Amino acid sequence: MQTFSRKENIRKEFLKKRENLKKNFSQDSKENFIKNFFNFNKDIKDKIIAGYYPIGSEICCLEILRVSNNKKIITSIPFIKEDNTIEFRKWSIGDPLVKGIFGIPSPERKSNLNPDIILIPLITFDGHGSRIGFGSGIYDRTLPLFKSSKKIGLAFSGQLHNRRLPVEDFDYPLDAVITEKKVFKFNEV
Repeated sequence: MQTFSRKENIRKEFLKKRENLKKNFSQDSKENFIKNFFNFNKDIKDKIIAGYYPIGSEICCLEILRVSNNKKIITSIPFIKEDNTIEFRKWSIGDPLVKGIFGIPSPERKSNLNPDIILIPLITFDGHGSRIGFGSGIYDRTLPLFKSSKKIGLAFSGQLHNRRLPVEDFDYPLDAVITEKKVFKFNEV
């Protein structure tokens, strides 16, 4: 219970911080963020990328998906199933969306994909690949189902927690986090 309480306090602190970071995110920072993504993922020609439809103050990955679509890369975003796991449905910018669980825009019924790269929103992360999200555990339940996929968190650089985050057995680590300033690598990816 103590770990849960610590995570809740950190979540509240960094959610407020993330809102301010988003408000002050400049065009140059956005361009650096996108450049960092594509520099880190140079060989993505035949890959499938799973992004997400940003809600609230989450860093936006839609431009990454748009550029990927323009390069003829297949993209998808999550559809949250009733068992609170994700299936990644094929989706391109401009395709219709429906309101899914938690009111998150999701693709209408389309083919499910097994992505090579999964982009993951987060509230904070540490230098060891741990993350704190909204606390529903949806990504922690889903990521183990995609063992061969590269799991990349997307964040503003100010979301880095300067101490090790509390982790529980079910918390699933990231392979990397991409920010506008730096790419943090945690595993050989």
